[in-house]
Amino acid sequence: MIVLLFILYVLLASSGLILFKLGSINPNINLDILSFHISFSIKSLIGMFCYGCSFILWLIIVSRMNLTVAMPLSVAIVNTLVVVGSCIFLKERISLTQGIGIFIILSGVMILTSGTK
Repeated sequence: MIVLLFILYVLLASSGLILFKLGSINPNINLDILSFHISFSIKSLIGMFCYGCSFILWLIIVSRMNLTVAMPLSVAIVNTLVVVGSCIFLKERISLTQGIGIFIILSGVMILTSGTK
């Protein structure tokens, strides 16, 4: 059960960040509160919703899992998925240095999870 929650958390967090970035390109919903002007798009709002849901899942995960495993694992996987997703959906390029970094991160995740039960 915790593995499914973790997978859902990772997918919601990474897709939320990518959607928020996609939505910031062409904002079409304007909001004026006091002297603040904020522009959103539907993609940005969906991204915020996904990221908010991922935060709620994170609270559940942290209550059921060792933080020493959950935190590095989540940061590594979310950051890797954001880089890959940015390459696919935002047409950003992954440099050689980033590719090496992703390889090192994934190697670290495998080492980290190999000792857990």
